Amino acid sequence: MLYFTNIWRMPDAWPLAASMDTDTIPEQEKWKKHSQMLVKKLCEDYGRGGLPKLMSVEHGAYCYHILNSDGVLYLTFCQKGDNVAASYAFLEEISREFWSLYAEQIPTETRPYKFIKFDIFISKSRKVYQTSHYTRSIPNVEKRTYNQVMGIAEAQTSDDNPALILGGIACGVLLLLFIVLYFVLA
Repeated sequence: MLYFTNIWRMPDAWPLAASMDTDTIPEQEKWKKHSQMLVKKLCEDYGRGGLPKLMSVEHGAYCYHILNSDGVLYLTFCQKGDNVAASYAFLEEISREFWSLYAEQIPTETRPYKFIKFDIFISKSRKVYQTSHYTRSIPNVEKRTYNQVMGIAEAQTSDDNPALILGGIACGVLLLLFIVLYFVLA
C-alpha cells in the first residue's frame, strides 16, 4: 500500500507537491518527518553527484521508494513487502505527468507545495497501482537502509563487539569516580 507521496526539487529540497493522505499508519507524522530528513540528506548527496536514479531506503517495517529525474525527486512510502515494481511504475507515471505539466515552473518556484492540486493525479494513479499486480523487472535499484543514508552507525550490541563491554565498564567507573569526587570536594 502506498501511504504517501512527495515531490521535491533538487538540490535545495524544496517541496513542490504531496499527496493528501487518506490512509493512515501508526505514527504517520513521524514517518513524514523522517522522509523530510531523508530528502534533505539525499539532496546533499545529489549536489555531490552521488544520487542514483532509482533507490529504495528501508526503515523498519516500511520502505521509501525514490525516483530521481530531471532535478526532481519523487518519493513514495509503503510497507517493506509491497510490490516494488508497481511502486516504481507509479513513480515513473507521476514523474512523466508532473514534468509535462510543470517543467517550466519548477526551477523558479518559491512557494512550497505550489503544485498541491497535482494530488488529484497522484490519488488516481495510486488507486490503479495499488490494485494492479504489476510485474516488470526494475534495473539498477540501489538499496540502502535509512541509517546508511543518514550516516547513522548501525547499533552494535555487546555480543557483536567485546570492546563495547569494556567501554561500558570504563564509563561506569568514571561516572562513579566523578560522583565520589563531587561529594568529597563539596
